[in-house]
Amino acid sequence: MTFKKILVASAASLCFLHAQAAIVTASSSAVPGGPVTFGFEVADLLPGFISIDGGHVFADGDAGVGSITAKPPGATGRWWSVGPSAPQTSMATMSFAGGATEISFLWGSPDDYNVLEINGSAFNKTLLGTSLTGDRSVGVYLTIKADGGDLIDSLTFRSRSNAFEVDHLRVTAVPEPGSYALTLAGLGALGFLARRRKAA
Repeated sequence: MTFKKILVASAASLCFLHAQAAIVTASSSAVPGGPVTFGFEVADLLPGFISIDGGHVFADGDAGVGSITAKPPGATGRWWSVGPSAPQTSMATMSFAGGATEISFLWGSPDDYNVLEINGSAFNKTLLGTSLTGDRSVGVYLTIKADGGDLIDSLTFRSRSNAFEVDHLRVTAVPEPGSYALTLAGLGALGFLARRRKAA
């Protein structure tokens, strides 16, 4: 097979994969243990590949807690909230530079006025809070996975009423091109050493 044929076959397979791009969602009432990517705590540093525009971070005892937002069941410490009453905003966006293959978060008591838009280069999907399985009285832990070779570029959170609360954010980001280059260089070096040993 010539190099040109290989390139054509590769391009065709990538187009097929991209055409099949989709996302898969799963939810449960249990918040899994383990580290989070960002927990909205004062000491947490927002990873460089994530940007958040809008919403507001609340803590127990803040003004508005109990009247415009509530701590999501299962949350620890501070949480992020979207809604029409200040200091929140009724819409907010979380963007992932380079894309993400999987995103999970605790969604506090999902309601029909909570709307989540999942945006990728080949898809846009909208979820209403009431479309999720799980017990809304204890919150829902939502997991979103990119499938078919696509990536999740951003999430848009909207709430017509108070409020859409989020905590325990976990994100599996796509490694930067530099990481791939280092991995390939490492594999090349291992191959070179193996060939050298075999020759000796």
